[in-house]
Amino acid sequence: MFYYLAIFGLTIYTRLKFNVKVKGRKNVPKNCGIIFCSNHSSNFDPVMVCSSIRGKKIHYFAKKELFETKFKNFWMKQLCAFPVDREGTDINALKFSINILKNGGCLGIFAQGTRVKEGENSEAKNGVSLFALKSGVDVVPIGITADYQNRGRVIVNIGKPISFEKYKGQKPKTELLNKMTEEIMSEIEKLMDENK
Repeated sequence: MFYYLAIFGLTIYTRLKFNVKVKGRKNVPKNCGIIFCSNHSSNFDPVMVCSSIRGKKIHYFAKKELFETKFKNFWMKQLCAFPVDREGTDINALKFSINILKNGGCLGIFAQGTRVKEGENSEAKNGVSLFALKSGVDVVPIGITADYQNRGRVIVNIGKPISFEKYKGQKPKTELLNKMTEEIMSEIEKLMDENK
């Protein structure tokens, strides 16, 4: 309940602060068990994604440093964020996220794994592909273009779900994960180009 109230409040705040346009809401599947994958240039991005996709509770990774105090830990968990150690492979975070997806939940992931300003090049990580392969769920690509200044223009463009059913049962080898990641990033880039 708190999650939806918080997102409602943040939605009002962001719509007053920015000029927000959401495209492609019809592409959001009604069933859960979905990965939402977008580019990431600002701390506002998860709020934009969660407020644009109505009626779904989206779990996000957040760096473990954001959970260091009891106060931060409480609020981050209320917002369905869970800690991840970005220094190496966090097995607990991997298991937790796959469990969410297999139980019909939604996961939000940033393709590059960290903030990357528009125009900068950054190699996408294979995390989203690994989660999709392990859980068997579709990936919904999202392209965000944003000017996060007062009344700046923000466009959230939601693409059609990408199914990786054809790879079901295959081992998560680097070559396969790279191929899946390239397909996801290609769709995100197309969505961003449509925003211009």
